[in-house]
Amino acid sequence: MSNNDALSSLAFLYLTFSHATDGSLSMEEMRTLAEKVKGWAPDAELSEIGQVIQGAVADYKQVDAGDRLSAARARAASLASFADAAARARIVADLEAIAEADGEVSGGERTFIDELKAQFAQ
Repeated sequence: MSNNDALSSLAFLYLTFSHATDGSLSMEEMRTLAEKVKGWAPDAELSEIGQVIQGAVADYKQVDAGDRLSAARARAASLASFADAAARARIVADLEAIAEADGEVSGGERTFIDELKAQFAQ
């Protein structure tokens, strides 16, 4: 998986997680999501990060609503297949930060994070 593919997968995972788990995406969550994606590509221009996120939004819209979390899980599995333990822990920490950004971690967000932690521990 190339760096661009990995960044696109992360953006999709973060976007899908932040919206599909509770049905809303606050401005705080979106800002945190963008910050976390940028953290994986610190040398990238903001416009490049914007394009990656726009691509994730386009991908997200093409997936049936009922299949979005499954698609996010598939992207997470792909990322986990080459990420080391530190990178997997960072992905989980990023999801926790996105979930907490709006001041409330929903049950769906918590469940997804817990499932991902278990998946990444394997």
